[in-house]
Amino acid sequence: MERVTLKKLGFQSRTEAIGFLKKLWRQEQTECSICGNELEPLHKKAKKSNCDWQCKSCNKDYKTIHLLDEINEYMSD
Repeated sequence: MERVTLKKLGFQSRTEAIGFLKKLWRQEQTECSICGNELEPLHKKAKKSNCDWQCKSCNKDYKTIHLLDEINEYMSD
């Protein structure tokens, strides 16, 4: 699986990017920003974690902690 970077997601603003991460952390139904299919938790059998998600259609990993670091580094209010 390939890790998704902030640049690939194409968010227009910091607010939009943070909103996307918050949906994942609340474990709300969220679509892959690349292909539109539903994201699934990456670690299903281990203790439930809302930090890492995957899209089985386009074979991408969404690692929210890495994305948050990128948002803080590259996006301003």
